[in-house]
Amino acid sequence: MSINRKFFLVVVLCFVALVSVNGIYAAEDGQNLTPSDNLTTTDTNTNATNQSFSSESNSESDNYQAAGEAPPSFTNEQIIQAALDVKRFLEGNKYLPEYITINGIQVNQATFLQLLTQTTIKINNSDTTTTTPINTKLPGTGTETTTPGTFNKNEYLTLAQNIQNYINTNGQAPATMSTVFGNIKFQSLLYLYTRALTMQKTYGTLPTFLAVRPWSNIPITDTNKKTITTQDIINTAIEVKNFVNYYKYLPDYITINGIVVNQATFLQLLTQTTTKINNQDNTPLTLQNIKQPTTSTETITPGTLTQTEYLTLAQNILTYINTNQKAPATMSTVFGNIKFQSLLYLYTRALTMQKTYGTLPTFLAVRPWNNIPITDTNKKTITTQDITQTAIEVKNFLEYHKYLPDYITINGIVVNQATFLQLLTQTTTKINNQDNTPLTLQNIKQPTTSTETITPGTLTQNEYLTLAQNILTYINTNGQAPSTITSTLGNVKFESLLYLYCRVLNNYKDNGVLPQLVTVRPWSASNIPIRDEFFTIQQITKTAIEVKNFLEGNKYLPEYITVNGVVMNQSQFIYLITTATIHINTDDTSLISLINANKPGTGIEALVGGSILQNEYVALANNIRNYIIANKKAPGVVSTSLGQMSYQSSLYMFCRILNQYNSIKDLPSVVNVLPWKTSNIPIYDTISFTTSEIIQSAVDVKKFVVGNAYYPEFITVDGVLVNQAQFLQLLATATIKLNNKDNSVIYLQNGIVPSSDRNIIGVGTLVLSRYVELAGNINTYFSNHDQVGPSKMSSSVGEINFLTLLYTYCRVLSSYQNNALPASVILYKPVYITSDNIYNSVKDPAKDQVRMNSLVSILRNAGVDAYGFGIGPDMQNAVLRNSSVQQGALVVDIYGGACAGTIYAMIGSYYQGIKGAREVYSIWISPPAWDITNLPTKATNGGVNFLPRARDDTFSKYLPDWGYDFYGKPSDGLNNPDLFLNSHGFNFLVTSGNLQYMADHILYEAKT
Repeated sequence: MSINRKFFLVVVLCFVALVSVNGIYAAEDGQNLTPSDNLTTTDTNTNATNQSFSSESNSESDNYQAAGEAPPSFTNEQIIQAALDVKRFLEGNKYLPEYITINGIQVNQATFLQLLTQTTIKINNSDTTTTTPINTKLPGTGTETTTPGTFNKNEYLTLAQNIQNYINTNGQAPATMSTVFGNIKFQSLLYLYTRALTMQKTYGTLPTFLAVRPWSNIPITDTNKKTITTQDIINTAIEVKNFVNYYKYLPDYITINGIVVNQATFLQLLTQTTTKINNQDNTPLTLQNIKQPTTSTETITPGTLTQTEYLTLAQNILTYINTNQKAPATMSTVFGNIKFQSLLYLYTRALTMQKTYGTLPTFLAVRPWNNIPITDTNKKTITTQDITQTAIEVKNFLEYHKYLPDYITINGIVVNQATFLQLLTQTTTKINNQDNTPLTLQNIKQPTTSTETITPGTLTQNEYLTLAQNILTYINTNGQAPSTITSTLGNVKFESLLYLYCRVLNNYKDNGVLPQLVTVRPWSASNIPIRDEFFTIQQITKTAIEVKNFLEGNKYLPEYITVNGVVMNQSQFIYLITTATIHINTDDTSLISLINANKPGTGIEALVGGSILQNEYVALANNIRNYIIANKKAPGVVSTSLGQMSYQSSLYMFCRILNQYNSIKDLPSVVNVLPWKTSNIPIYDTISFTTSEIIQSAVDVKKFVVGNAYYPEFITVDGVLVNQAQFLQLLATATIKLNNKDNSVIYLQNGIVPSSDRNIIGVGTLVLSRYVELAGNINTYFSNHDQVGPSKMSSSVGEINFLTLLYTYCRVLSSYQNNALPASVILYKPVYITSDNIYNSVKDPAKDQVRMNSLVSILRNAGVDAYGFGIGPDMQNAVLRNSSVQQGALVVDIYGGACAGTIYAMIGSYYQGIKGAREVYSIWISPPAWDITNLPTKATNGGVNFLPRARDDTFSKYLPDWGYDFYGKPSDGLNNPDLFLNSHGFNFLVTSGNLQYMADHILYEAKT
């Protein structure tokens, strides 16, 4: 029989209803879902079974309703209830049901996803209209690549719309959907929106956040949080920081009070939170899912970011993220490129500090990623005390290791060398200005390399303060430390500058004031440490006296010596005492710096006893000082005029020199030297003489002058060499003591030899009282002029030059007899003697020279400064043309013949011009010369004393008189030459040649 088709369909459906005992049909994850199996109707019982229909048994169910029926539609509440049932089923069974029953109607998974996403959108839009299912095919297979995270509401609503669009376009559910977390597969999408609607059912509103996990992470727990607060991020930052510090790596995903985000998103939230806290912004944060960065290389060097710097960096990170929707792989900073992981760790530490201290940190440490854990400081400021203390630490480090540390920690704040130089110079300037305000940390770039051209020396306080300001100006202009900076000593390189200001602040710490001087040396390991201890000459002298006394009491030198509280070795002390000697000699009162030096070298002394003059020991001081500077130790032996002197002898000698300086306020003219052995210690340097010893030296000097016609530069008094100025003081003092019958010893005083103007000539007789008075005036002059001798002195006979004073008192003491000084002493003009060739070379070639030498000797013995100028024709003119013959001197011309032309020329302008202020005294030796007072031509000239032209006179153009020569021949000539000379101011002598007679007349002329 035939069966009505419609009736048959009703029967079948009723059968299905009777067989089905639940509304969810299950298919295990991974089973093939037939695309045509969309929806079936069933009872509303929601208890799950394992039953399902095959495609064959449902081949007629391609439509939602039986023929002639309207399509079904569901309310939001019905779909939410189904979502809740499916979520429970899935979380209990770990797989999705194959079919889902909504209000008695079964739909497949694809259609259910369509209904879930559409309902989610409607709820968000407050749309309460029913939703009609769309016949949606199940998706193909797809691979899930999702990583854990959290959607914000906008993101999962947008994703819902994208799913709707896909279904509407393709009539099929998507196998995967692309998101910021990767590709989410179909099953995960269905689970995600069941959870969204469950949250809607539970809390009456769609969730603000939805967790995203790979499919294998069932069950997934969502948060009902409406917002992410700065406090949430701070708490999570602390957890992440602690995790990193312990495990040394970042967690892949971070849970913020139930909200899971990736590292990139967390960095965005960290920097956003840091910025908000700084701006006192308490509004919630916006979750924005950010893509992870690519990999890159970190080039960071250690340092410290200021608050301004890390806030600026935070803003730069946010700008990058907003622009690229991806976290930066690295960010550029003054310390180099900081990689992503280091950035995240840095801001977790910033917020940890905020939580701990209630405020963002002033400073944040920067280290390469492999330096975990990194400790930050809670310091608010950097003070001048912080920099001073760190300067001392850096100085000590450098002086031990001979190189600068790459990075410097200032009370927990790490900076590079360039930044530290900026802080050092800023601190130095602030101390000078009495400015106690905190310093500003400004991260500075390291300098380039360059060449130092410095010469050793010292900078004054003004100089190094000016240099500090120049460095700060350079840094502020360039954002980088200078590789070199110009100073008064040349170009100082960066490392030397940093070391210099460390030492300045170390000195400030020790003494409470900035140093007046700071030492500068070229940058090399051999010059480190540089000593900035400075000493006055007085401090060094005081210690030299102490060392001298120690040595003389103990017969050995101390190994270490303390000068003004500073302990040093023997080489360093030798450097100080030799430098002090040089400074005293050059009137240099500047401070003397201590240098680094090792113990003295070794050597064998080969020294004979004697005395070393001031010039030599000052030169020796220079040699020793230069050796120490070059070799960083004192020489074992040093060469002197007395042989090789050991360093022990040198040290002892300069201690005694400074001891004498302390007594007489000047360097001694001479110092005694003996070989280094205990039996020779002490060596006495206080030099004194008796008047007898000085008299003997005066006699010796007088003899020397008589025999050599010049003055000795140095004079030996009882074995001690003294200079001319010292000897003049001894002579003057001895004269005074002898006059006073004072037999006490006379101490040697320092004396500086002055220039002596030989043109100053005093002539006349000094009686006893006058030359004793003059002796006192000489000593007063030395005292009043820092022991500089007088170039001239006023006396009763006029001004007397220095050398004449010296010789005069030699003559005075040489004449001391019977315990009495001479009643007077005559000062003579200097005498220069010329002579004709009176006797020809055949008869007696040496006679003229013997005569001249004999006269000179007689005159010198009489106290005249006499010289034999020369023998030969025209010598009477040559002597006057010679500029070394003083004006005021007495020129004695000896002739062997009378020449009218020569005599007449003496009144001529030429002769008067070359004669100047000198006196000329003519002597004729007769015979062979005619006696000009009684010429033999009187008989032929009627008794007139006529001197005819000489036979060899070819030079006289004119003679004033005429007469007859000896032979009666007419001749021009000169009447009465004797009267002619007298009338024109010339004295003369006619003599037979008796030397004493001649000398007596010369002496008379020389003293008048």
